[in-house]
Amino acid sequence: MDKQPIDNLTIHRFRGIRDLTLENLGQMNLLVGINNSGKTTVLEAIYTYCNSLDPLAWLNTAWRREIKSSRKSKLESLKWLFPQNIQNNSDYFYQGETKVSGNGNFGVVESKATYQEFEEIWDSTKDSNEEDEEENLMDDRDTDNNEVRRGADLKLTFTPSKLISKLDIFEDKNQELPISKEFKIWENQPLTILNKYRSNWLSVDTITPFSHRTEQLQIKLLTDAILKDLKPEIVELISMIDSEIIDLDILDPTGKNSRLYVIHKTLGFTPLSAFGDGVRRLLFMALTIAKLKDGILLIDELETAIHTEALLSSFSWLVKWCREMNIQLFATTHSLETVDAMLNASELKNDLVLYRLYQKDLETQAIRIDQVKLTRIRENLGLEVRW
Repeated sequence: MDKQPIDNLTIHRFRGIRDLTLENLGQMNLLVGINNSGKTTVLEAIYTYCNSLDPLAWLNTAWRREIKSSRKSKLESLKWLFPQNIQNNSDYFYQGETKVSGNGNFGVVESKATYQEFEEIWDSTKDSNEEDEEENLMDDRDTDNNEVRRGADLKLTFTPSKLISKLDIFEDKNQELPISKEFKIWENQPLTILNKYRSNWLSVDTITPFSHRTEQLQIKLLTDAILKDLKPEIVELISMIDSEIIDLDILDPTGKNSRLYVIHKTLGFTPLSAFGDGVRRLLFMALTIAKLKDGILLIDELETAIHTEALLSSFSWLVKWCREMNIQLFATTHSLETVDAMLNASELKNDLVLYRLYQKDLETQAIRIDQVKLTRIRENLGLEVRW
């Protein structure tokens, strides 16, 4: 990768991170550190930085750590993306600000967000689709139809490089920078904003430790991969876990009850759900890579569900296809075996960088270890690098 989407990144304020700088990023970037050192937060900051004007991306990021059946409300989840302090925690109406800056081929110089909670009186008999200009601010009226509802103003701002700001993605080539969009988020109403604010000049996606358990998403991704003629490579990857897997198929692809099936030498035509997490995890990785050409892949807990003996072969495939598809990888791990497997899989390309995150004086800091130094530390000295 000659020019990466992100070369340097500074997370000024995001969740619990303050002024963390990751310099000279590689094509493959591993984040290690003890629990609560900020590894997952770095992935979240990168995802929102790459989707600076998309409120749905911010909300999905806020919910990504939670199980869908027990998610907190939109406002309760969103506000925790913003730095917390004693003053804000004591305020009834929370407010906060995030800021991330960087440089690279992506071309976003800075991404900021501000969040301010409020309450309004509104007429509960009105159609919920009648929007902001028709809603009444809180006043002294007290009728049976008026209810208090809680909301938040979310202002998203980003500053693109001058080169990016001249691309066709911007309607007005002469608009002033930075570019800001303001959104109202309501506590008990669905967020129906269209994805028109999603970044359309950089593909970025996140794989969580649980992403692979959603079969309908796997089906959608497989359909896209088939259209890109990448199905043979995907089958090649999952056959590393089970050598008897020979193909994949979608049963009733246009119906409501479509299912993903594995064609297996011994088991025959078998639903994906009958296989273990390892097969489903690697399949999801492969399907996600297929849609991220020239983009960024974020993987939380890289080693999840993959047996130790399959790490090297799996990560060799991962590294190969990140290179083939020109994808910049950011991954967290707690596993020393994963570090070693990624180091061996990267061979002599010198495109792997490890960042060890740690807390010092209430700030998150990082120690950068490039591939040459990491090889010496691990292969020659056998030293610990995770903490």
